[in-house]
Amino acid sequence: MTQDQLAQFKQVLLDEKARVEAERAAYTGPDRDQSEEDEAGELSHSDMNDPADEATNLMDRERNYAAEDNMGRILGKIERALQKIDEGTYGLSDIDRTPIPIARLKALPYAATTVEQEEDTLAG
Repeated sequence: MTQDQLAQFKQVLLDEKARVEAERAAYTGPDRDQSEEDEAGELSHSDMNDPADEATNLMDRERNYAAEDNMGRILGKIERALQKIDEGTYGLSDIDRTPIPIARLKALPYAATTVEQEEDTLAG
């Protein structure tokens, strides 16, 4: 991998990190906490708590927590890729240092394994 390619991947990773952090902040910021308090207050003050409304609110919160968790995992992978750039090992598999094809890195810049290794891992 050339130094120009490495610099381009680093910029893509930094841009993606900023995007994911901003999106994650929307899930973890004070607005979310206030929104959940408002929902709870509305439900507790209503004459009749509609089970469908309560279920919808619970489902929305669970989905938000799952999205937040996923973004945390992605941020970890991005941080690892940036660390590998600093170490001089970016583009090499974490499993056996096999080169990861440039096409895979363009599709998923924080990839830590080849497609075949990922499939083997998922297959169990």
